[in-house]
Amino acid sequence: MAWDAVPLTGANQVIAAGPARYVGFALEETAGGTAKVRVWDHPSAPSGTLLDTITLAPGETARELYVTPAVANRGLYIEVVYGTVAGSVRVR
Repeated sequence: MAWDAVPLTGANQVIAAGPARYVGFALEETAGGTAKVRVWDHPSAPSGTLLDTITLAPGETARELYVTPAVANRGLYIEVVYGTVAGSVRVR
């Protein structure tokens, strides 16, 4: 099945305000430090059920495309815990 890549703003952001399927991510640390991003099943805040945590080393690029997507029943929210990142989150 096809998925959509939602570009990240580099800050906390709503990816989906309602039910969605979290399929994966493509992230890059862009400022020469470490970075941590969390993916939440929540429509508007970093709370609810934690679906994924991605930690990046300086300059690291990481990507994942899950065979079985996680169902985010309430919505999908990205929290940039620290660091500077670019990339996208993949949703269905």
